[in-house]
Amino acid sequence: MRKLFSALMVLALATIAMASPASAQDARIHLLHGIPDTDVDVEAGGANVFEGFSFGDTQDLSGFAGATLEGVKVKLAGTDTVAIDAGDVALPSSGNFTIVAHLDASGTPAIAVFQNDTSSIAAGSGRLTVRHAAAAPAVDVLANGDVAFANVPNGAGGGADLPAGTISASVVPTGETAPVVIGPADLPITEGASLIVYAVGSLDAGSLTVLTESISGLGSAPSAVNTGNSPVEAAQTGLNFGLVAFVGIALAAAVAVPAVARTRD
Repeated sequence: MRKLFSALMVLALATIAMASPASAQDARIHLLHGIPDTDVDVEAGGANVFEGFSFGDTQDLSGFAGATLEGVKVKLAGTDTVAIDAGDVALPSSGNFTIVAHLDASGTPAIAVFQNDTSSIAAGSGRLTVRHAAAAPAVDVLANGDVAFANVPNGAGGGADLPAGTISASVVPTGETAPVVIGPADLPITEGASLIVYAVGSLDAGSLTVLTESISGLGSAPSAVNTGNSPVEAAQTGLNFGLVAFVGIALAAAVAVPAVARTRD
């Protein structure tokens, strides 16, 4: 566990100097814990600010955008053993992002920073975004039995606006219809909202599962309602280095945990 979080912090601190200053504006920055079996306590200013940050949990860092957190330490849960001593680190002040600590395709701990699409959604539609953050090869995501997101590799994702309703989703190896490695699961497509689905865990370890989050208030005035469910090629999503800079220390935010649903097969 110490090695895992130390690796994340090394990457974070190595890129902190590359962070670009951002203008002061509203921010929505969430940190999602997508690595199984790794619990930590976090200290800031000499005291624990929260304890037992576990797989599937999230922290809303939005209220700390543009602030500096002092004396941040990440400790093995329930101990005084310091895995990371981050010191004082400043957080960026704007943007809509989700930062995911996850496993790469080979099972090595990694971090990915995804910028969330907050563009307007046509009346009658909702948005579905699927992100591959599991220790597994590239996959296809099926919606109602058809390929909706094709050849999605670890660290990437795809998105589409779909008619509001419920779709049955499943995950299969690229180009195949079996075996189904996740699902089928019913996903609600809500008008004016974006549902973001993360495949996390490990195929070899039998821990593949799904974490979800939702962004609401994206509806627009009626104009046209998109129909159909054409395949969407996965969009490669690289690391945003300015945000990677604070992934390791972002655990220190003592804020309320918003609703992040954990869906298990």
